[in-house]
Amino acid sequence: MTLPQRRHHRSANPTRDKVLLYTLTPLGLFLFALGAIGGQIGLTVLPFDPHHAIAQVGGLGLALAGLTHWK
Repeated sequence: MTLPQRRHHRSANPTRDKVLLYTLTPLGLFLFALGAIGGQIGLTVLPFDPHHAIAQVGGLGLALAGLTHWK
């Protein structure tokens, strides 16, 4: 008996994966850090986000989206 082959969700283009990994991950971590620090000291980073929730959740989402392209 043979095992079924697994499908990978990664793209066939490794250059695209590297670009997404190295841009989305630092950008997301930076946005998350700005939201966390802004929440501590009262600095509003995004004018439409006075409670810093969108910056933190969005930054974490971007970072995780970038990390899905790690090989």
